[in-house]
Amino acid sequence: MGAAAAVAFKRSGYEVLLWGRNPDKLQAVQQTLATLEDWMQSHVGPPPQSGGVIRSGHDLHQLDEQADLVMDCIAEEMEQKVDLFQRLAGCQRRGAIFITTTSGLSITELGRQSGCAEQLVGTHFWNPPHLMPLVEVVRGEQTLDRVMDRVCELIEAIGKIPVRVEKDVPGFIGNRMLHALWREAIYLVECGVASPADIDRVARLTFGLRLAAVGPLENMDLVGLDLIETIHQYLPAALCNHPEPVPALADSVARGELGMKSGRGFYDWSARDPQALIDARDRQIVHQLAYLEERDLL
Repeated sequence: MGAAAAVAFKRSGYEVLLWGRNPDKLQAVQQTLATLEDWMQSHVGPPPQSGGVIRSGHDLHQLDEQADLVMDCIAEEMEQKVDLFQRLAGCQRRGAIFITTTSGLSITELGRQSGCAEQLVGTHFWNPPHLMPLVEVVRGEQTLDRVMDRVCELIEAIGKIPVRVEKDVPGFIGNRMLHALWREAIYLVECGVASPADIDRVARLTFGLRLAAVGPLENMDLVGLDLIETIHQYLPAALCNHPEPVPALADSVARGELGMKSGRGFYDWSARDPQALIDARDRQIVHQLAYLEERDLL
């Protein structure tokens, strides 16, 4: 995520200081940066703004003295993010903007613990970040209006579409909807309703096909809210509402069946090519973006 953000800011004419605690990882990311820049050059075109540059370094003091904007892309752990922001006392005194990339941590709590609540905004970039056009911009309870506005401007400046999340709720917008879908899919497998492959097939070949053009609330309006209300008189009571991980998920993790990285999850990955699936996903995203842009839906 950090490499993708660095390239996006560089292509928009910004000077980027890429800091990392681990020298080996900071060196290894150089190849990732080059690969992403080549991909953007080939698939998107030349940078829209000249003058951008990425510099790398291990000196956090230099970053603390110079940065107007700090974007953290470190581990999704509150303690690590708090520790980093607390060490940037100079940035806090100067009124620099702090951005944390997270898919669900509380922006309000991070700001409270780190001391930069008024200057802090959350940004949820979606994977793959060089392709996905939208970023959720999340306000903490104490985030200043001008800081929220400035971050939205910056997200637009790097070619992304900002969506303002005005209330700091767990999972923000996208992950709340996504994990509700995932929980129900796991539950259907657990109940023996259908195989994982058939459940995925239903998602891909029904509502998944229309989501790029028609959002869920638009679709409800098309269907008719009276019909939706009728269906909701009986269907929600039958849906999974476990407040904790569905037992089938917890059991898989306990068995060490963690998905692709362990070789088995809902699928046997020893018999599948994960990179081919990722490549197919990316090609489809590019195709959908072209369709949406052509119809002025972005």
